[in-house]
Amino acid sequence: MQFNNSTNLNLLSKGLDGLWLRQQVTMENIANYSTPGYKSKYVDFENFLKSHMENRYDKTISEINNQIKSSKIVVDENDNLSLRLDGNNVDVEKENLQLAKTQFQYMYAVSEINSYFSKLKSVISEGKK
Repeated sequence: MQFNNSTNLNLLSKGLDGLWLRQQVTMENIANYSTPGYKSKYVDFENFLKSHMENRYDKTISEINNQIKSSKIVVDENDNLSLRLDGNNVDVEKENLQLAKTQFQYMYAVSEINSYFSKLKSVISEGKK
């Protein structure tokens, strides 16, 4: 049995990758709050995953899994205008909220992966009896 053929596990894995990068980028934004001219960045991966999942009924599981694995995680610069004189557009309150949200999403995804393997372990151990 191949564990990497599970669409749910591949989605969770790619989600963890995206959430980890989002957390790093958010912390970088917070760290550069006082840097003149710094433009905040954001991470987008949900839209790519969503676009691959919209037409999933026309594809095989291996095609879906390949698309999930090859989905891009994009880091872009936020082009919001700065209200500050130094040109920095980091909103610390927004970034702190994003960081907390990302941490909860990351914990949830890890919990789901643990649950997946727990169920798999249960099936294997019950199958021996």
